[in-house]
Amino acid sequence: MGRLVQLEVENFKSYRGRHVIGPFKDLTAVIGPNGSGKSNLMDAISFVLGVQSSHLRSTNLKELIYRGRARLDGDGAEIPGTSESATSASVSAMYEDDEGNQVRFTRTISGSGTSDYRVNGTLTKREPYVAYLERENILVKARNFLVFQGDVEAVAAQSPRDLARLIEQVSGSLELKAQYDTLKDQMDRAMENSTLVFQKKRGMHAELKQYKEQKDEADRFDALELEQAQLVLQQALCRLYHIEQKLATSQLELAQDEEKHATSAQLRADIEQSLQAAKQEVATAQRDVTRQERRVAQKDRARAEKGPVLVQLNQTKAHAAAKVEKLEAQIANVTRDSDRHAATLADLEQQLATVDRARANLDRRIGAARTQRAALEAHLDEYHRTQSAFLVAAANKQQQLDSLVLGTKSRADRAAHAQATLETTDRKLAAVDQERSAATEKLERAREAHAVAAQGLRDVQQELAQVESREANLRAQEQSLNEKYVQLTAKVMEYKQDKRQSKREENNAKLVGELQAMFPGVRGRLRTLCRTTQSKYDTAYHLILGRNLDAIVTDTQATAIQCIKHMREQRMGHAQFLPLQDLVTKEIPQSLRTFAHARPAIDVLQYEKDIEPAVRYACSTTLVCETLAVAKHICYERDTRVKAVTLDGITIHKSGAMSGSASSANAASATSAWQAQDFERAEDARNKVIAELNLLSKERRKYMDRDELRAQLTTRQGQVEFVANMVAGLEAKVAALTDEHRALTQTRTTAAATLESLAEDMQDAHIEDLKDELADIKRSTFAAFCAAAGVESVDEYERVVLQTVADEAREQQALDAQRATVETTLAYEREQRASLDRRIAQLRTSQATEQATVADLAAKVADVEAVINAAQAELDELNAELRELQAVHQAKVAAANLRKRQLRETIGIMEGLERTMMEARGEITKLHHQRFAQLRRARVENIPIRLAAGSMADLRPEASVEESQDVSQGIEIDYSGLSDEYKDLGDAAAADQQFNERLAQMADDLDRMAPNRRVLDKMAGVTTKAKQTDREFDRARRDARSAKDEFEAVHAERYSLFMAAFNHISGCINQVYKELTMSRNFPVGGTAYLSLESEEDPFSSGIKYHAMPPMKRFRDMEQLSGGEKTVAALALLFAINSFRPAPFFVLDEVDAALDNANVAKVARYVTQARARDPVSGRPAVQFIVISLKNTFYERAEALVGVYRDNEDNSSSSMTLDLEQYEA
Repeated sequence: MGRLVQLEVENFKSYRGRHVIGPFKDLTAVIGPNGSGKSNLMDAISFVLGVQSSHLRSTNLKELIYRGRARLDGDGAEIPGTSESATSASVSAMYEDDEGNQVRFTRTISGSGTSDYRVNGTLTKREPYVAYLERENILVKARNFLVFQGDVEAVAAQSPRDLARLIEQVSGSLELKAQYDTLKDQMDRAMENSTLVFQKKRGMHAELKQYKEQKDEADRFDALELEQAQLVLQQALCRLYHIEQKLATSQLELAQDEEKHATSAQLRADIEQSLQAAKQEVATAQRDVTRQERRVAQKDRARAEKGPVLVQLNQTKAHAAAKVEKLEAQIANVTRDSDRHAATLADLEQQLATVDRARANLDRRIGAARTQRAALEAHLDEYHRTQSAFLVAAANKQQQLDSLVLGTKSRADRAAHAQATLETTDRKLAAVDQERSAATEKLERAREAHAVAAQGLRDVQQELAQVESREANLRAQEQSLNEKYVQLTAKVMEYKQDKRQSKREENNAKLVGELQAMFPGVRGRLRTLCRTTQSKYDTAYHLILGRNLDAIVTDTQATAIQCIKHMREQRMGHAQFLPLQDLVTKEIPQSLRTFAHARPAIDVLQYEKDIEPAVRYACSTTLVCETLAVAKHICYERDTRVKAVTLDGITIHKSGAMSGSASSANAASATSAWQAQDFERAEDARNKVIAELNLLSKERRKYMDRDELRAQLTTRQGQVEFVANMVAGLEAKVAALTDEHRALTQTRTTAAATLESLAEDMQDAHIEDLKDELADIKRSTFAAFCAAAGVESVDEYERVVLQTVADEAREQQALDAQRATVETTLAYEREQRASLDRRIAQLRTSQATEQATVADLAAKVADVEAVINAAQAELDELNAELRELQAVHQAKVAAANLRKRQLRETIGIMEGLERTMMEARGEITKLHHQRFAQLRRARVENIPIRLAAGSMADLRPEASVEESQDVSQGIEIDYSGLSDEYKDLGDAAAADQQFNERLAQMADDLDRMAPNRRVLDKMAGVTTKAKQTDREFDRARRDARSAKDEFEAVHAERYSLFMAAFNHISGCINQVYKELTMSRNFPVGGTAYLSLESEEDPFSSGIKYHAMPPMKRFRDMEQLSGGEKTVAALALLFAINSFRPAPFFVLDEVDAALDNANVAKVARYVTQARARDPVSGRPAVQFIVISLKNTFYERAEALVGVYRDNEDNSSSSMTLDLEQYEA
């Protein structure tokens, strides 16, 4: 690849004079402060490479010439001749190609604003100048070698059509655009001319074809007239033939129905006789069932009367049993007390024996002590003297000791009292625990008894509720069935009452059907020809039409007269007729449509358009009002003379009279013609209701024992209340014992704490010290006395002589007192034991009495239960007999119902046969009349029907129905001319319809033909013109094909160039974008792709560019940030440059919107993109980058510094080769 070596500028923009910029390395960075002229260097490169001035931030070339400062005078005006501005400018670029040849490109600007181009100093025109550059892949128009400042984001955000145009410039397909558009216009004009000539040719051939068709039409017209006459004859014969077939069939069916009717009449008589016998058997069975039900009811009442007695006995028995259990518990308690007293007696007797033994031992010890005291009593006086001396010597110490001992004695008394309280409390606690345990056991048993009694009470309550609920349901069902029975009975009666009316309606329907068959102009009854638009108008429907409801609608008055004549002759009653053509109707005034909540009657009806006169005549000016208030407002308050009918059936006539009501209107709307109920279904439903009522009556008698349940409920409630009171008393006793136990426990705790505290206080060491001091004084004072008395210590002398006597007396007194206490307690315990034994005897006697009562009550309960069980057994037998009788009764009822059903079916069959026979006779008459009418029509229309017997002259128009039947029977037709395919038709009506359709089609065909007999004279001239037009069309088609071929060739070339560029750019854009966006955190990078809006015509539609940065969802290009847009634009520019890579790439501050991370990514890509060519050894692309980011320019091989020389008022530059500084 080539490279830009250096640049020479002279008086270009901010550069004054001549400046040599360069040399440029493979990666050269242009740096400098803002306003120094860096971008002007970019403009200089663009200018010398042929870029137009409009892209160089100027409107014309003169603005590119350097303009210096001028000197000013004192007034600030410019001094002439002092301006430093230049009059011309030039820029030269030294370019070196792949082979090392250097070419100098120069472009100058004169003072007049013109531009000159030179190559190696040789003046040349712009076209060869630009062509030379393009050979080096420097595309001036596409500007694939430079990116101006601020254009980066615009490149990514440009429209699809602009992007397509850019790729066209790069691919070179844009040069074919003018030729492409010209050839396309030529092709369109040639195709349009070919189309016009083709239309002309088609018109000529259509005219020629029309003349040919007219000739063919004249031939077909003659053949169609002959075919029509033959088809009319076949239709007439087919109609007559199938009428005679229907006559034969109807006469045969009539004979068969008459035979069936006679058989059914005999069967009806037999069924009526057997039905009478079945009814008698049903009555007998019903009487048997009724008598048996009475016996069952009597026995059930007798059994139920024993129920309360059994309940009372069970209640008394349960009470006595409870008393026995209570006495048993009392005996157990008293026995335990007696045993406790017996144990106490034994203990007391043992204590008494122990006291006696202790007294005997004491007496023996006193005798021995008296012998010893006799020797020591001789020193008693000396003892008293020495004792006095001791008292004087130890007076102070003794006083201190007495004071301390007095306090100690008080604490000892309190300690003794606390000890006594503790022992008493322990005894009471044991007694309370025992009594509380017994009460708790009683309470548990009482609660269990209460739960059992409560459950029994709930069971009785639930059973009673079920009985009462079932009885209420039975009453509700009985009431519902009674209401249903009344309704069904009313419907049956209503059906019977309306049967005659329904029969009249049926006869009217038959009459209308017969008239429609005989007279084609009969349309039907008015009530069947129209209906309401909404169901809410059904009630008012009958009142709207009034007496015209059953009127027969005909087409003309003549048809109505013929119908009346036929009805008179056949004695078919009378009817009202509405001839459509002769009715005089009234227009509805517009004022009647202005009333709110009211509409003209004709607006609420739906009908066919052709019967509108009859509907208008019947409705007249009647209004349908939603409420009576609206009707009164219109007729009375607004004084409008009009008939008003409300939705609930009330009518206000024109005279002002009011008639009808909601009930009568509803009854009218519920007539058998609209809502008739089937009699048999209603009768069966009523019988079913009667049977259900009988079953309910029997079932209600089963639930008559609720009084017994109520008695049981009262008993259970008493038991529950008694046990509940017992539970409450025991709970109160247990609670009281628990409180007492808690209080005793608190008292014991207090006493124990007091005793412990006093014990600590009594352990005073000072008393012992005083006692020791007193003992020393006493020992020293009594030392001589002890030696004289021969005792070891004075204490031994006092114990033997003085203390022993007192102790003996105290011990004797204590033993005597203890023995008296034991004897008193023993007597009391013996008395309590005797009392408890008497109580036990009394309780056992009461228990035996209550047990006897329980046994007696149990015997009585068994007797009553035996009586009830026997009554229940008898009741079961009676119920079994009752069920058998009911089964017999139901069988008899079923047999009677079967006979009734058979009778109704037979009557229905007979009525159906009668209707069928009447219809058959009417059908025969109608068929004869139709045959007569067809023969007369054939005579009138001159249809050539051959007769085997009779004469067409007998077909008189004034003949009556009977006469027409006689005449029809006297004429025999020869059907030899009728095709066999028309004799075996399954559906004669469909065949006749096909005849009519074919005849109608033939008539339409004949009417449409209108053959032109002069068509042969015009065909020759038209044929000549058609041949000339064919030649013109062939010539125009060749011209169009030639223009299309030329256009498609240019289109293919342009498409090939464009798609080659697009496919290359589209194939590498994603990889370029990934390299620009990948990082350590996002090693995969982003995604970018191009998409064609139209693959068939890509350069006319556009190209969409999409870029998705790493870890971000898809968004439109407009929604990307400035930095993201810049990276996307650079990826697109690098990808475009890769298609036809320019030898160098100039970037003007494209990193302005990028952060340092993205600047580093772009710099890395630029460094990698200038990798060395393996053949030439040169970099693939030379980059000249204008940047202020050190991340970018620190990777450069050379720096071009641009600065502002303020003294010279010019931009200047300096170049620094960084390769010499490489390590």
